[in-house]
Amino acid sequence: MFAGSMKFLFGIAVSGVLVFPLACHASAAKGEPWKFAVNTPEAFAAHADAVRKEMGPEGRYREVTAEERAVVEAELEKIKGLLERRGSAEKLDDRGQVDLVNTQERINAVLMKNDGNRLICTLDQRTGTNFKVKTCMTASQRDERRRKSQEGFQNSLMQGSATQHKGN
Repeated sequence: MFAGSMKFLFGIAVSGVLVFPLACHASAAKGEPWKFAVNTPEAFAAHADAVRKEMGPEGRYREVTAEERAVVEAELEKIKGLLERRGSAEKLDDRGQVDLVNTQERINAVLMKNDGNRLICTLDQRTGTNFKVKTCMTASQRDERRRKSQEGFQNSLMQGSATQHKGN
């Protein structure tokens, strides 16, 4: 149920091999569908029970606070609801699959106390088409991209355009 790194693996599998969620970035970039190792509500219920047990006094996630435990419980319920509505992860639409992955990653971030490595996935429309693409990056990468974009914008304001005088 748990990988060597003790990461909660709801599980994205590529080519039938269970891998860490980071692999969904490569899969999403290629436009391949995600495959989920824990696919049905029944399989997820067993996995959720194992996560809850690991948050107990003797478990590997015993140091989570009551607030963090409440967050994990809420996210587990969200996943349960998503799976119960459709019967399996593969039957979810693209938006549902993105929600599923993001919910899993929020659980991972809490349990691993490592929000910077939390994978955030989005469903973006390609410019000029109606096609949507799943893209994923870590919270740290997203923050860095946002920071650089803001710096670039501020620098362009400070420098002014070709028709402006500097400082105006």
